[in-house]
Amino acid sequence: MKLPSSVTTVLFDMDGVLIDSSLAVHAGYTQWAEESGHDVDEVLAFVHGRRTIEVVNEFGSSDDPEAEAERVEGTIASRALPEHQVRAGCELYRSLNRDRVAVATSAMRSTAFSNLEVLDLPEPRVLVSGDDVKSGKPAPDPYLLAAAQLGAEPENCAVIEDAPAGVKAGKAAGCFVVAVTTTHEPDELGEADMVVGPEELERVFAGLVEQGASE
Repeated sequence: MKLPSSVTTVLFDMDGVLIDSSLAVHAGYTQWAEESGHDVDEVLAFVHGRRTIEVVNEFGSSDDPEAEAERVEGTIASRALPEHQVRAGCELYRSLNRDRVAVATSAMRSTAFSNLEVLDLPEPRVLVSGDDVKSGKPAPDPYLLAAAQLGAEPENCAVIEDAPAGVKAGKAAGCFVVAVTTTHEPDELGEADMVVGPEELERVFAGLVEQGASE
């Protein structure tokens, strides 16, 4: 399995690719749902790959959705731990040329940087958060903005995603999408151009790693 030769830039999703915050997300949203009187199962079924503000608006319980979303994100961030890093994604992230890497996440900016700090990962040149776009995944906006801020054309970008909504976003943006099976089964990620296990991720991007090391 190889990337197209046209790919020069890598756009990382965060949750499920760099960090496995599933336990923290589950606990944070469970607490919020119980405190707000929402059905926990309905909330948890809705949240994956979506911005927190979209979750809060969907269940419509707050007069100040932005403040409510920040509170939920704070709860989730407080539960993130170093051992929650996704080994293959983090190692690949560290090994690539920083000028050719961006992170596009549905998380709020403060949570995204908190996650990077917890994982001891360097800040990317470009980070697009849920705060930065009007429409989050599965809309293409996060990946289009990340590519633009790096000065790259979408067709020269590979997106690494773990969720169906993110795969849809990457494809809609015109990127080559590599789906990694950290949180979903392969058949749920079938719209991706390539579906790999986490142990295969570094091998797929080996050419870009070698290219970056020689620059």
